[in-house]
Amino acid sequence: MNRLSCRLLICVGMLALGGCAGKGERIDIAIPGGIPAGGTVSLATPGPRIAVLPFEDQRPNQTHLGTRSHLWGGVSYFDLPSGTVAKAAAQALVDYLNRRGWKASLARTPGSDGADITIAGTIQSLSVDAKSGFMHTDLTATNALAFQIMNHTDESIVRERVSGTGSDRVFWFDEEDAQALITDLFETNFKKFLGDLKIEGRTMRLN
Repeated sequence: MNRLSCRLLICVGMLALGGCAGKGERIDIAIPGGIPAGGTVSLATPGPRIAVLPFEDQRPNQTHLGTRSHLWGGVSYFDLPSGTVAKAAAQALVDYLNRRGWKASLARTPGSDGADITIAGTIQSLSVDAKSGFMHTDLTATNALAFQIMNHTDESIVRERVSGTGSDRVFWFDEEDAQALITDLFETNFKKFLGDLKIEGRTMRLN
């Protein structure tokens, strides 16, 4: 057997192992999965105190965050490492607001901790899926969030909804590819959310 034939057999064997390995395994995906570069932004003037309630999870299928379909058949599952998706998503918003210079914290009830504003969120959709083909894996992700903002100064309520999708194609699948897609979606949706709002005194209003 010549050297070229050996190399081809090795490549085919590696692809076969890549397609078969790990079927049925759990692949951990954090929400949102790390802090992007840029640090914390300081606001020119002190803003209102914001309490974020654990989100309500309204996904039709709450068993997993998504699936990975292997090349030669079989499925693995994307799951949160620990805790609930509802609390993790709320904490992700708290972290994002604080990085943007707001005074945000996770709370259990509206108006707790003397907050000026309480934000309640609903997860309407959240998934990441990967489908392996010959020498590639296609990834898709979706995320839709609805928010109810309660201004305690005047008891007014503001509602807003944001959504987004993402996709990627990679030669060799790594769980970090799925993680990056989910992280980017959350960051993009949170940016849309803040972009639709403005601060008036101790209240939040739609732009």
